[in-house]
Amino acid sequence: MPKTTGDKKKPDKTLANKRIKDRQDAFLIAYGKTGTINSACKALGMDRSNVYSWRKKDVQNFKFRFETAHEIFREGLFDMALERIKQQKPDGNPVLFLAALNAFWPEKFRRDAYKADDGAKEMMGEWKKWKKDQEKSKKKTGREITAEEQEDQQELEERKNAIDEVEKILSRRKNGGEGKKSKG
Repeated sequence: MPKTTGDKKKPDKTLANKRIKDRQDAFLIAYGKTGTINSACKALGMDRSNVYSWRKKDVQNFKFRFETAHEIFREGLFDMALERIKQQKPDGNPVLFLAALNAFWPEKFRRDAYKADDGAKEMMGEWKKWKKDQEKSKKKTGREITAEEQEDQQELEERKNAIDEVEKILSRRKNGGEGKKSKG
């Protein structure tokens, strides 16, 4: 029964709180099933501004309960994805599987989660270079070059690179020295 003060009737605050809590609970159940604020509000015939207000003011610990409902929806999606992955044939499209790995183990499978170490990049570069050299050799000689010939070519290439590097250093020193003389 509402409390009264004078001529004006004031509803009992606990009753109003219960109604808000019941409305929030109904929303959170719908949100846990649909995954969107818009869909959950439509299902209940309520305005989404209520939800934003409850979150902003954290009415009756709504922020935490909202995050919990969000987590429930997210886990439901993940369960569904895992079931589809388990039912997928080995030669099926791996996108869903990769997306699940990205979500479940991001530090290992997400592209931007880590930077490949330089050793792996160097190894891939060397492999590509070796493959290219093999193709060139095959075109020239009609056969693949031996490991010994490959080593000789690599040694010559390294010597050439070292000579080029020394020439660059000497050129910089020479240009730097002339620059100092012209200032003085």
